[in-house]
Amino acid sequence: MLGFTHRGLLGGRVNGKALEIGVCATASSGFFLLGYDQGVMSGIITEPIFLDTFPQMNSKNKEDAIQALVVAIYEVGCLFGALAMVAYGDKIGRRRAVLLGASIMIIGAILQTSSYGLAQLIVGRIVTGIGNGMNTRGIVVSYWLNYGFWFITSHGSLQWRFPIGFQMLFGLLLIFGVLLYPESPRWLLKHGKEEDAAEIMGWLHECSPEDPQVRSDIDEINELNAATQGQKLTWGEFFGNKDRNMNLWRASAACGSQAMQQISGINLVTYYATVFEDSLGFDGTLSRFMTAWLGTEYFLSACLALFIVDRLGRRFLMMSCAAGMAGCLLSIGACLSFANKSNKGPAYAATVFIFVYDSFFAIGWLGVTWLYPAEVTPIRTRAEAAGFATATNWIFNYLVVQLAPIMINTISWKTYFVFFCFNIAFVPIVYFFLPETNGYKLETLDAIFAQAHDKGENPVFTEKRVRKDGGKLQAIEASLQDESNNTEKPDDMKNGVEGVEDRSEGSNNGHSHPFDEEKHIDEL
Repeated sequence: MLGFTHRGLLGGRVNGKALEIGVCATASSGFFLLGYDQGVMSGIITEPIFLDTFPQMNSKNKEDAIQALVVAIYEVGCLFGALAMVAYGDKIGRRRAVLLGASIMIIGAILQTSSYGLAQLIVGRIVTGIGNGMNTRGIVVSYWLNYGFWFITSHGSLQWRFPIGFQMLFGLLLIFGVLLYPESPRWLLKHGKEEDAAEIMGWLHECSPEDPQVRSDIDEINELNAATQGQKLTWGEFFGNKDRNMNLWRASAACGSQAMQQISGINLVTYYATVFEDSLGFDGTLSRFMTAWLGTEYFLSACLALFIVDRLGRRFLMMSCAAGMAGCLLSIGACLSFANKSNKGPAYAATVFIFVYDSFFAIGWLGVTWLYPAEVTPIRTRAEAAGFATATNWIFNYLVVQLAPIMINTISWKTYFVFFCFNIAFVPIVYFFLPETNGYKLETLDAIFAQAHDKGENPVFTEKRVRKDGGKLQAIEASLQDESNNTEKPDDMKNGVEGVEDRSEGSNNGHSHPFDEEKHIDEL
């Protein structure tokens, strides 16, 4: 296929920093799709022309379950798309996976844009979700598009069809970029194509494929690949805490962070922001204008997080922002309990707290929970743990989007008190179960969990002690070496990084499991 050699259409004509920027820009066009649907549906589900085409989705008809189903079914498609990439993404390659996802997304967008019946709209949203799940923020773009097209009423359904169809532009940009740029060197090395990988890494470093820097990087990647491609990973090893990797704890922390992100109530805001503003008695123009600024503020707060996430750490941001979100949700519920058409003061106050809530989420829970799963899991189980974490995100995403409008219709402002309780619970959960990962090399974090296992200690408290001592891997290994000399435990914590690599190859340290001789994860 044209452009599908490992070199890409540019074939080395763009090197160094320009190549890095081009690849990042292409990836960003895919990331725009992740939030775009949330913003689009937030605006169009209250547009009169849209509701004329799909009257079943009019919440005034008390059919909130239908509205919720159509909105939430997208998340089901995303779940299937993400799981498909866990199973087959590594086999077909990074570029082919993105190309396939973007193509499926465009087909889904066409189905949605051309819909005149509810069934076609639902199918289109599922297909779009599958494609987007494969590529996994364009929420600010979609909010402002909704606001602009709110004024276009003379062209009928163009008011809602154009914003839905506009996401095809991002898909086309993604396809074009994938064809232009080369394959991932890591993927090429994993599949034995070392010469091709060296050529691409030479372009990145603007040097010869035989340059010492290129060869050093290749050797390092090959060592990591060897650590993950040894003994097959079993279900017993993955879902167990018996060995020193403590895989179950680490996978649970990864999945838990994603679950908490969704049940924080963010999609109560992003998908139903315009519904919320309309319910406060604001007219359609004002509600969409405020929603557009909400998306802009959300984007700016997310940018702020880039500058503080490494300074303040993952745990501090998650706990402090969860407490902040809880306070906002409590305030929103309290304000709405007093708001009515003759007393709009509490409604305006609730709107302010929605903006503050969005800021807390964007800073502490938007990006951090995508960083954390990759950092807390060991190399040996990282791909599987990332797959489960992503699936967890989409499952809870679907549940919130499906249930939120039903809850609002049933218990009204008390809905915000439910999510207040969730956010309050996040603080002790993060404090006791999610160890800090910021600033650690992989080897150090593996050694921390090994020490926690040997001492029968909570890894959170082990990490705190290590950080207090300066986070030095050598000190941890020396301590473990002394302990292993006085016990019958295997000596798999050798000096340097060797001990960590031995653990990554899946030694169960003498512990057997009924699954070990039967089923392996990559065989299911």
